Parts: sequence; C-alpha cells; structure tokens
Amino acid sequence: MYKKAIALVLLIALFIPFLSGCSLNNQNMTTLEKIKKTKEFVVGMDNTFPPMEFTDDNNNTVGFDVDLANEIAKKLGAKLKIVAVDWSGIQSALKSKKFDAIISCFSITDERKKAFNLAGPYLYIRQVIAVKKGDSSIKSFEDLKGIKIGVQANTTGDSAVQKMKFINYEKDVTRYERITDAFNDLNIGRIKAVVIDSVVAYYYKKQNPEKFDIAPAQLEREPVGIALRKEDKDLYNEIQKILDQLKKDGTIAKISEKWFGEDITK
Repeated sequence: MYKKAIALVLLIALFIPFLSGCSLNNQNMTTLEKIKKTKEFVVGMDNTFPPMEFTDDNNNTVGFDVDLANEIAKKLGAKLKIVAVDWSGIQSALKSKKFDAIISCFSITDERKKAFNLAGPYLYIRQVIAVKKGDSSIKSFEDLKGIKIGVQANTTGDSAVQKMKFINYEKDVTRYERITDAFNDLNIGRIKAVVIDSVVAYYYKKQNPEKFDIAPAQLEREPVGIALRKEDKDLYNEIQKILDQLKKDGTIAKISEKWFGEDITK
C-alpha cells in the first residue's frame, strides 16, 4: 500500500509541470490566438436596438450588426457567439473580458478612443428627433426646450442632449435603458420626442408609419465602429483588415441595403 502511494505521488509530480504549462500557455494566449484555437468569436450586443440588433419572433438575435459580425467571424475562421448585455454595462463587460468585442452600433468618439481600440468606421449615423405621427411642432433641436423628451442612457444621443444648454436635462429628460421603452412612451404620450440614432429612428418609422415620424433637424454624422480592448492590438489589426475587405467587396453595402433599403456606409 505504501509503495502504491509513493508511485501515485510520483505520477502526480510528473504531470504537474505539463498541466502548469498548459495553463500558462492558455493564459499567455492573445484574444486573437484564443479565437483561432476555440473557433469562437464572442461579441457583446445590446439586443434591444432595432434594426442594428434585436430579438425576432423566433427569439433569435438578428439585425445589421449581427450580419456584419457573422461575416467577420467567417473571416476569422470562427463561429459567432452573441452575449446580450444592457447598454449601460457593455463597456465595463468588454474590459472585464466577458466577450472579445463590442459590435453594437458603437459610435466612435474621442473619449471612447481613449478607452478602446476602435476598428472602422463601417457606417455613419446622425442624431435625429423621433416624434409622433403628425406632430409638426418640432422642426429644430431648439424646439425641444421645455418639453418631455427621451434618450437611451449613456449613448451619443444622451451626450448630445446633455450639451444642449437650452434643455433642462434633470427636469425634462427621461433616460431609458432600452430604446424600445422610449418609443413605447412616445407612442402613448408620456414623452413628446426621442433623440436617437438615425438608423433606429428610420427603422421605427418604416415599421410603424402610422405611429412615428422624424423631425427635419439632425446633427452632424457620427462614425460607427467595433470596440476592442487596448491590449488586443493583433485582433484590432485583423478586424480592421477584414472590415476593409468587406467594404471593398461590397458585403457591407449589401447588408446595409438589406436593413435600410440603401447604402449608408459611406
């Protein structure tokens, strides 16, 4: 019995360096190397943001960004895995390595450039004002003064409204976790306008032409890109190269035409 115990201890000791080496190798792998090894590209999305990413009637996540992410995954030799996450926590979730990238209508700003590597842009959007059908009282952003408006929290639309000094942000602005809730409140009259990305506003108008319209006002266009952790430079370079290829061969334009009826990527 004693000899068997010694033999077992020696056997375990023999395998410890091997096991430690495997663990060390996994820890030392870059995110790109991990994707190549596991054949899985994990992407974070706020799937309540149609038509960019949303849940369809069959409980599948679909949308422009989903189609784009699938094309990128193919180029990486991997299968796409989507992690649904609220917009308010999506940046911290990327930093804590809950997924490999954010592909979720992520506007490229100077502030975000400090925190992430941002591949792209792959399309351009503008901030616009969604209103109820037939409401012609709002023609400019200045017309938002003194009325109840909605924004999605922590978006560029939210930031734009905060900078408008003529708006009483604390009193008149409702910040929503999900943009779907903002449009629901707009429909029933709890708020009078929603400041939102043009891609979402035009989608809601297209889907509900009897309910919603878009005011003439719009802000300057914003580039949209893919957020990656600062340390993942090799993955950033690879995805930037893939985006350039997908632009050149017309793939992104086709995805845009599918969801918007026109190419808005230029």
